[in-house]
Amino acid sequence: MNAEGQPRTPLETVQSYFTALNTEDWELMASVLDPEVDLVPTGSRPRTGSDKAIAMFQKIFGRFPVHVDDPTRFICDGGTVVVEITFTGATADGLDVTFDAVDIFDVENGRICRLSQWFDTAALAAMLGG
Repeated sequence: MNAEGQPRTPLETVQSYFTALNTEDWELMASVLDPEVDLVPTGSRPRTGSDKAIAMFQKIFGRFPVHVDDPTRFICDGGTVVVEITFTGATADGLDVTFDAVDIFDVENGRICRLSQWFDTAALAAMLGG
């Protein structure tokens, strides 16, 4: 819900998602993800359910304890929000990493019901020395 007690708009929902992601506020994240969210991450298997999505984010941030997903552009069409992102972070070993990504959100009733994430996995692997 937004400040007026109404369901969040799709844009408000996605903005809250980035706030939750960047602050590792898993309670807020649970409030913006549909309990049966479909998460389709690049380079990994799909996950269904907010608990599995949050567990994946927590695992990623174990590897990147310093991280900021900076949304640089939002494109909204009804319940779909496309976001261009610049990820900046550092691994637990102190290796700096920066890459661009695109996330596509489907939002219903103020909650994310589907999220697909897109970025160059080969470029990321090269940055990580793999």
